[in-house]
Amino acid sequence: MILIKKINLPSSIIEETLQFFVDYGQYNLEACAIWVGEELQNIFEVKEVWFPEQKNTMITYYISDIDVHNINVKLNKKKYSAIAQLHTHPGNAYHSSIDDKHTILNLPGSFSIVIPDYGNIPINAIDEWVVYRLLNGEWTLQKKNMVRKLFQIIK
Repeated sequence: MILIKKINLPSSIIEETLQFFVDYGQYNLEACAIWVGEELQNIFEVKEVWFPEQKNTMITYYISDIDVHNINVKLNKKKYSAIAQLHTHPGNAYHSSIDDKHTILNLPGSFSIVIPDYGNIPINAIDEWVVYRLLNGEWTLQKKNMVRKLFQIIK
């Protein structure tokens, strides 16, 4: 995961993710999604978006330990990896202290992406994402130019 240099991300996955977020956002609730797929020669192909069982509030979401376990079982069965955990914020996107402590992805090189305005953004608005990567045990903010280079939106 740490060596991934490119992520091929279908626009349909972004669309499905944002629609889920907007659906929750209309009730002023944060929401979470996970992008999963396959890694081959430092390129990650996002194949699906998963929406884990979650409890949602205006300021956070919660995924139980058993649901995290179920995600890992499903990943193993499909021979997939999870590349990114995404969630919304009601306004500006940033990684809060709650986000730092309660991420469900913990492999080095994983991504945590915060989407502003409960996901009510255009599909191609990659510059509005706030992207962090787990490097050296810390969630590290990624520069916009690096995010644009890494995430390749495909049809």
